[in-house]
Parts: sequence; C-alpha cells; structure tokens
Amino acid sequence: MAEHKISDKRERMLMSALDVFVRNGYVGTSTDQLAAAARVSKQTLYREFGDKEGVFESLIRFACQRVEDPFAPMVARMRECESAEEALQILAGQFTRSIMDARIQRLRRLVIAEAVRFPQLGRMYWEGGFQRMLVSIEQCLAVLDARKLLSIADPALAAQHFAGMLLWIPGNRAMFDAEALLPDEEELDAISASGVAAFLRAYAPTSSL
Repeated sequence: MAEHKISDKRERMLMSALDVFVRNGYVGTSTDQLAAAARVSKQTLYREFGDKEGVFESLIRFACQRVEDPFAPMVARMRECESAEEALQILAGQFTRSIMDARIQRLRRLVIAEAVRFPQLGRMYWEGGFQRMLVSIEQCLAVLDARKLLSIADPALAAQHFAGMLLWIPGNRAMFDAEALLPDEEELDAISASGVAAFLRAYAPTSSL
C-alpha cells in the first residue's frame, strides 16, 4: 500500500513537471517552480530526483515506460480484414490519434528541444516510442503483403511512407507552432482517408491497378 502511494506521488510530481518544462523549457525552469507545481517542498523534490536534471531524466524515462504500442495487437486483425483499404483505415485511424494526442505532442516538442543537451533521452524516446510503432506497422503491412492485398517489396520502407503520408504536415505544424490547434476528429478522418488513398495507389497489387 505504501509503495503504491509513493508511486502515485512520484507520478503526480512528474506530470506537473511536464507542464512546467513545456511552458518554460529546460533552461527556463527552476527547482522552485517544479516544487511549487508539484505542491511539495524543494527538499522532497531533491530527495526524490536529486536535482532539475534528475527530474527531467525521470520524466522522459517515465514517459517511455508508459508508452504502449497500439499496433502490436493489430497484427492479428490484419489477417481478418477483407480488403487492404479496410486494414489501412484501421491502421491510419489508430496512428493519427496516437501520435496527434495533445500530451504526446507536448512531450515530443520538449524532447526535441532538449535532444542536444540529453542525446540519450532523445534516443530513448525515439526507440521506445515512434520507432517501436513503426516496427509494428511494418509487421502489419507484411501481413497484408503476404495475403496479396498489397504489393510491398520493403515493409520497413513502406511503414515510413505510411507514417509520412499521414503525419508530415500536422506533426511538423504541431512542433513549430505551439499555439496551433491540433486536428479534430473530422480533420484526422480526412487526413487518414487521403493518406490511405495515396498509399493504396503506391502499393496496390499490379493486377488491381
């Protein structure tokens, strides 16, 4: 019971730290601000994390540990879909909503901003998040290729094409324009539909063209 309470307290401290770091950047954030946001004393903050760098590192590690790959269970679904379009719409809907989540975008912006200062954390976030999802998408596409629903010579490259078609513009806009509104459900549906249509034109089996 005590361990659970300590874990909950640590999580609350890290989530409040995310708000402060996103708002002020790493350099512009002080331990006073972190402690005030978490509603704890500076002594408690130091005891839990050591210093500001310790808070930041713990935040990124915590985020990576919490990232769940929404595509891993979808490999089996790809064997059940009746058409490539149906399968790709499922993948596209999940992908756009996972990546364009407001919390994910805030964290992504923060990690990118501090990637030079903390290269190991940037690498960890990439490998544990986006890269892991790309591998699962690759596996899904390989299933569709094996079923002759698509014609894919290089599933890894195709997964990159799929991700780029869907998120190049909205993802980069979210990084550069912090005040831009994230796409709503209707916009995400439109992004998914156009991305799937383009992907199908690129990877449809020759016989279906």
